[in-house]
Amino acid sequence: MTWTGIRTIMVLELRQRVRATRWRVMLGIWLAVLILLCGGLTIAAAATSSEPSKEFFVPLYDLVVCFVLGIGLIVAPTLSATSINGDRADATLALLQATALRSQEIVVGKLLAAWVAAIAFLGVAVPFLVILTVAGGSHWQALVAHLVILVFTLGAVCAIGLGFSSLTARPSASAVLTYIVVAALTVGTPLATTIASPLVTSTQTEVTYSVDYDSSTDDKVVCETDPEISTNDVTRTDRIWWMLAPNPFVALGDATAHVPPQPAGKDLDYSTSLLTITGRWVDGMRDPQPERVVYNYCKDREDSYDGPSSTSNRGDAKTKHIAFWPASLVALVTLGAGGVITASRRLRVPAGKLPRGVRLA
Repeated sequence: MTWTGIRTIMVLELRQRVRATRWRVMLGIWLAVLILLCGGLTIAAAATSSEPSKEFFVPLYDLVVCFVLGIGLIVAPTLSATSINGDRADATLALLQATALRSQEIVVGKLLAAWVAAIAFLGVAVPFLVILTVAGGSHWQALVAHLVILVFTLGAVCAIGLGFSSLTARPSASAVLTYIVVAALTVGTPLATTIASPLVTSTQTEVTYSVDYDSSTDDKVVCETDPEISTNDVTRTDRIWWMLAPNPFVALGDATAHVPPQPAGKDLDYSTSLLTITGRWVDGMRDPQPERVVYNYCKDREDSYDGPSSTSNRGDAKTKHIAFWPASLVALVTLGAGGVITASRRLRVPAGKLPRGVRLA
């Protein structure tokens, strides 16, 4: 591949999009929606109180960043899923294949053009995210991680759509297949985790030491000599939590939950952040379930409790595992690379035998 060939295809694609009135109207509507969303909620919060507190900007930031990701996952397939089969239907793809351009240059050029067009929607939303971060809605390191996740997720979805565009003859079919993959990543991963939960159960023994109230006095607490032993079935979520890793929304939550602790004197609290709660909950899923749990209710006094230190408390204020969102990006990029490789092979010339319904020129 050469940069000249990639740039040629990229410029052709971007000029077509810039000249298209519909694309510019979509950007304008997207800007208006963000202004109404942030401005309307801020005005509503100011109407209920004299000054919006920082606790208000935390959920507002989460809402905006998730909204940006959701719209990006809707827009990105429309930018790439009809790129190849649409040109084939317009009888313009064969003209590119007849030139000295390689199939990889055509595919990468179309991918970069669709990626830049998708990032344009993200660029419109970046000032809103920066303002909310300055207001206390998020941490700067979380903002940078969120932008990285958004950029790579949009690129991966564009690449997946490009691969389906080369496999199908109709643009509608490739768009539907791309949306199915997006739905599988966002909705299918939690469903798959829920379905797999009954398959990863194990037995856990609980030993409970209670107070012997008949033998105890006001001056002395007597414990029962024979503890109560019970056996329960627990779900080994540490074996299936990785199924949520390809989910871009879960990756946003993991990046938010692993922000560094606030310096002394800072009153920023992200406990109201839905992304933080999600990240800490998934972090709790990664804790292994012990085979034996001991509850001691009479260690020092009658109302004492000594639970197992290895028991996971999902939603704790601290995370105990390293962040996995970089691995999420690797999984998404791998899917996108598969789409690029597939499209490159489908555009090789000579084409050989074409599928039924596919036109050459």
